[in-house]
Amino acid sequence: YNRETLEVRYKGKTIDEVLEMTVEDARTFFDPVPAIARKLQTLMDVGLSYIRLGQAATTLSGGEAQRVKLARELSKRDTGKTLYI
Repeated sequence: YNRETLEVRYKGKTIDEVLEMTVEDARTFFDPVPAIARKLQTLMDVGLSYIRLGQAATTLSGGEAQRVKLARELSKRDTGKTLYI
């Protein structure tokens, strides 16, 4: 990141520091932001509390990648018309 980007802080943290957080740490950090906290909680619920927010998708195992996809699907807004098998 360039210096100008790193000067921007949210709750005292730079973008680099936020992306280095684990899902679990980020869940606590973003607790006041319900939309973000819910998605992070879903990642924790599928057992991915240890991955870093900025972790490249190519470094995930096949099982981890599947759980990310599952978490994305589970965190979608409930329409009442989805059947999971």
